[in-house]
Order: sequence, then C-alpha cells, then structure tokens
Amino acid sequence: MVKQVKPKEERLKEGLSLLTQLKEGGVRGNSLGFLTLKHQISLWIETGNSWDGTIPFTEYGREAVVSLPTYHNRAAGLNFRKCKE
Repeated sequence: MVKQVKPKEERLKEGLSLLTQLKEGGVRGNSLGFLTLKHQISLWIETGNSWDGTIPFTEYGREAVVSLPTYHNRAAGLNFRKCKE
C-alpha cells in the first residue's frame, strides 16, 4: 500500500484549525510562541515536510507539543501542556 501525501489544501485547513483553537483558548496572536508556531505551520503548508517538536509558550507557563505529518493517514495535532516546574 502506497502512503498518500497530505494535499496542501488539507495542510492549510488543519494548520488554521490549530491556530484558531489556540486563539479561542486565550492565546494572543502576537505572542512569541504563537508566532513561532504560525511560522512552523506555514513552512509545513508550503513544503509538506513533516515536523514534530515543542514550542515554548513561556508567558503562559505552557508548551505546545506539535505534530505536523506528511501523510494523509494522520491529522496535525497539538498538545498545549503545562510546563514541568
């Protein structure tokens, strides 16, 4: 079975959804963490290259654990978790 690459339109939809959920959760669109995440999502939308990593949201005492997949069989995901003290 050949894995299908996630189409650009789907990457855009999923990326916007992640950013919208953060904003609705009270994260400011001009915070460093949000802007860093937005940049990473933009790269993923343009290239289609997967990315998994952690982005600090220091001003909220949290970090975003992000998964931006290459293939169609996985959805983009974000876990906005409290930082360990």
